[in-house]
Amino acid sequence: MDQLVAEESMETPSNQNSTEQSSRPSRKGGFRTMPFIIVNESFEKVVSYGLMANMIFYLMNGYNIDIATGTSILLLWSAISNALAIVGAFLADSYLGRFLVIALGSFSSLLVSIL
Repeated sequence: MDQLVAEESMETPSNQNSTEQSSRPSRKGGFRTMPFIIVNESFEKVVSYGLMANMIFYLMNGYNIDIATGTSILLLWSAISNALAIVGAFLADSYLGRFLVIALGSFSSLLVSIL
């Protein structure tokens, strides 16, 4: 009798199995979003390094800043722009969600590159 009860408890009814599958969240994000993030970061780095060479000449000629001060300004600009990723991660995790923050970050990078 105990063996019969044990066999029945090991079997799962087909309707219970289907409800377990439907209760799982649909798979979103993960590795599917990685190509977008990698391409976005690659373009952002290309633009950033391209702007640095032009920006030092602009600071020297347009604002008459010596090369040491201009390099310090560009170093601070690069450090701040890289540190803002931490702010974006905090906003994404706490308030906005990852897709909205990625969209806002991509748009702001595009906007800054155009201007």
